[in-house]
Amino acid sequence: MPNDLTPPPALAELVRRARKRQGLTLEGLSALCGVSKSMLSQIERGAVNPTFTTVWNITRALGIDLASVEGSRAVESAIVCTPGYATPSMGSADGKCRLRALNPLHTALAIEWYDFTAEPGGAQVSQPHLAGTVEHLTCLTGCLEVEAGGVVMRAETGDTLRYRADRPHAIRNPGDGAARALLVVDMSGQSGSGIG
Repeated sequence: MPNDLTPPPALAELVRRARKRQGLTLEGLSALCGVSKSMLSQIERGAVNPTFTTVWNITRALGIDLASVEGSRAVESAIVCTPGYATPSMGSADGKCRLRALNPLHTALAIEWYDFTAEPGGAQVSQPHLAGTVEHLTCLTGCLEVEAGGVVMRAETGDTLRYRADRPHAIRNPGDGAARALLVVDMSGQSGSGIG
């Protein structure tokens, strides 16, 4: 997944400093942000590339201003609306890809979903996520290529690619036009069977 937001070493130092400045243990921070103590430890060591939602939850708990979701408003007690302009997003290193976080950011989830767009030639290159993470990319318009585990496969409009994201992986737009996809990141460890 997705995330060229902050390289793991920079994030590791930022989280470690903020946690210590506030006198929090890993266990205390875990209770505040809903991210496991084990995951927090891996993040602080720079050993894992966390998803955007995980980073969001940690930075919110520590009071680090990473992004803003102001504009979310309750329509009724059973419905919450987040306007498009308030949906958090991040771009790829080349500036040609954009990920918009569609899942709720206020709680740690085992599954996250994103609206992914890529200009021609754009590439979203990601470091490994947590062991067992699988991504599901459904191409909605245009065409996209996924590279994972040394294999490259192309998805045309309507196709879905599933691949292990606990190793380096990339999504590229090899076409002449813009491409759009729904990207689902499954960290539950349940969808990896049959994926090499």
